[in-house]
Amino acid sequence: MVRHLISALIVKFCLFVCLLILLCSCEQIIEVNLKEEASKVVIESFITNLEHPVMVKITQSQAFFNQSDFQPVEKASVILETPSFTDKLVDKGGGYYVSSKSKGVSGRSYSLKITTSGKLFGATVTVPVAIPIDTVYFQPGIFRKDSLNVFVEFRDQALNTNYYRIRLYRNGRYAVNDYYLITDAFSDGVKIVAPVYYHYFAPKDTVEVELQNLERNTWKYLKGISESVQQGVNSQAPGNPPSNITGGALGVFGAYGSSSRIVIAPQITGK
Repeated sequence: MVRHLISALIVKFCLFVCLLILLCSCEQIIEVNLKEEASKVVIESFITNLEHPVMVKITQSQAFFNQSDFQPVEKASVILETPSFTDKLVDKGGGYYVSSKSKGVSGRSYSLKITTSGKLFGATVTVPVAIPIDTVYFQPGIFRKDSLNVFVEFRDQALNTNYYRIRLYRNGRYAVNDYYLITDAFSDGVKIVAPVYYHYFAPKDTVEVELQNLERNTWKYLKGISESVQQGVNSQAPGNPPSNITGGALGVFGAYGSSSRIVIAPQITGK
């Protein structure tokens, strides 16, 4: 009796092992229903308190299976409006449109209206105030002692939610995909010290520090781009950054107040 029981258990065990091997050797086939994504209009423009004309770039995105360069949209009607004036931007070719106005005014709202191929796109933003930089100083690099890290100090605007970006220029040049974005979530109305540890400077470098006080949707858009850059082009689930443009277009009509300070990097002490 015991012998028959043992034999039965051995047979069941062998069947279980064979079944397990069979399951492990099978490949699961997952069919993905990829739909052709229609191309969309992409609009990018920023209005600031700086002394330069407002520029609008308009392109047409390509379909999902045709990932070539974006094509410029020309002969569009581009209007910039405030309660006090209306400005029709000039088509400069290549998808670029330029305003006759030299800069934005802090606290003033601006509306952008674009008509192309019978479709209307638009957005409205208010230019934030420029927050002055109090101090810029250097310390020996935390990871590279033969180089310098920069520290930026400024006082946050009280009783408002502020969104900041710090952009650094080294000898007149800056990294295109460089995003240093912070908020005043835990620093409302107080001094903010912002160290930039991932940039290194050498003595006698000319360093320009720009502090941008971003409008909220502008910050969200740049944050979306920054996250995409950090994930890389091989991200499994890339997405478009949040857009504030109505009508189904991608991109942003952004605004920020800008202040800057230029300093010369000092000699490294303690060497």
